[in-house]
Amino acid sequence: MGCFIILFGFFWPRVVLVFLWLFSTYPQRAFHGMLFPLLGFIFLPTTTLGYELAMNWSSNGLTGLWWILPAVGLLHDLGHLGYSSNYQNRRRA
Repeated sequence: MGCFIILFGFFWPRVVLVFLWLFSTYPQRAFHGMLFPLLGFIFLPTTTLGYELAMNWSSNGLTGLWWILPAVGLLHDLGHLGYSSNYQNRRRA
């Protein structure tokens, strides 16, 4: 089930975040408050999803290799931002 969430999260991270918010306690256990999950939902959804999964699957927080999930999510989010800006520049020319 965990691998399915990750694969589905790469394509539709905001949908997965909404389902996790509605049907599980992952966001409540990973974050304390509403500001960071809301900002993550808007600006960096894959990073937020990776952080939630890593915090809930690890036994003692983000230590060691558990940083890989949020790091891959950040690279994925930044890749989407770079591609969209490149696409906009291509349309102008």
